[in-house]
Amino acid sequence: MLKNKSLLYGLGTGLILGAVLLQLMNAVAPPGSAASKQPAAGEAPEEMDRIRLKEAASTYFNVYDKSQKLYDQPQVDAMLTQKLKEEKDKQAAQPQSAAPDKETYVYISKGMTAAQVADLLQQSGVVADRTALVDKLRQKQLNDKIISGVHGFKGSQELAQVIANLTTQ
Repeated sequence: MLKNKSLLYGLGTGLILGAVLLQLMNAVAPPGSAASKQPAAGEAPEEMDRIRLKEAASTYFNVYDKSQKLYDQPQVDAMLTQKLKEEKDKQAAQPQSAAPDKETYVYISKGMTAAQVADLLQQSGVVADRTALVDKLRQKQLNDKIISGVHGFKGSQELAQVIANLTTQ
């Protein structure tokens, strides 16, 4: 500890000088800062023009134009729920049968287990129940027969069709 005595004295002196300089910089306001933008002490708001009044008020308050519409939180929440309801009604009004069948492509890498493949297919929306797919693959002993690569699924398919797609080229 005594070997580092000069180092510690230097660090302490540097910290003290840095703190003193920081306090000095904070005490002296630079020209052009907020203190110089303040209106004169004797000047009344009625005597100021619109721009200077807006600048003076903006130092302490949020200043907006009269034409700008402001909302509080309950109003925003009400508008948001109204828009969501309109969008849901709009989606419900559209015919579901007019939508084409969704085509999904899934890449299965080499070495993936049946459970991982079932998770992937469930996340992509091809299979609704992953456990049913895993059980069916285990029952037919096709766990190691899954072929790696890109598999395409069009529309909703039965579990047997999905398994056939996974185990054939």
